[in-house]
Amino acid sequence: MVNEGRGGKGVRVRPAVVAAVAAALLAAPVAQAAPESPRAGAVSTGSVAASAPQTYAATTTTAGGRTTLRFALDGGAKLSRADLDRVGAQLGLGKGSLRAVSGSVAQRAAARRSAVLRCDKNPSWSDANGTLAARFNCHYSNINWGFKISARLQSIITSNVNESGVSWWRNGKRMPKNAGHVVGKSYHFHGTLKPVKHGDHVQFQDYMTFRVRIGGRPGTGSLVWAADVTAKK
Repeated sequence: MVNEGRGGKGVRVRPAVVAAVAAALLAAPVAQAAPESPRAGAVSTGSVAASAPQTYAATTTTAGGRTTLRFALDGGAKLSRADLDRVGAQLGLGKGSLRAVSGSVAQRAAARRSAVLRCDKNPSWSDANGTLAARFNCHYSNINWGFKISARLQSIITSNVNESGVSWWRNGKRMPKNAGHVVGKSYHFHGTLKPVKHGDHVQFQDYMTFRVRIGGRPGTGSLVWAADVTAKK
């Protein structure tokens, strides 16, 4: 939720499971590094060696939209279906959710039905990747947002999180983006979108990258969350 009566960049948003307001898409860079040998208890791998980083992704879909986590291991053998299901269980994802992927993906969410964001209401939406909260602060003509990476996802992150800064569009027009951060994985990301007035259609999204260790193997992960809302008094 958002603290009442405050506007601007410094507004903090506290997550609470209330209602879905977000839609998310994915994107992922692949950072190369020297592969390491799996540790004891590491995820087992198949017999086919990989000549390049292997990239995997999982999408969680709800009535309010979707989020996708993507990661690329630095080297070694491909993960088997059983391996992927074990990793998925660790992250709180459904069986069969993780899959091998290739190629580039769009960085902006496709058009979808917009959720209504009422003035001074504090809806939030959570899945295995994290919690997004938002409020239309009509008294200050802005939207306050906050995002917290889930504890399960934090458990595999081994570096600071490089957040690009929220990009957003008001009634289809691109607006100046929020400042980015390089911070610890437990940071509560937050910011303000302005100006936003009654009836405005607002789309916003953020892109985060980080290093991961999965089953004893290092790699690079990314997460994009996105929301599509209409502000109403």
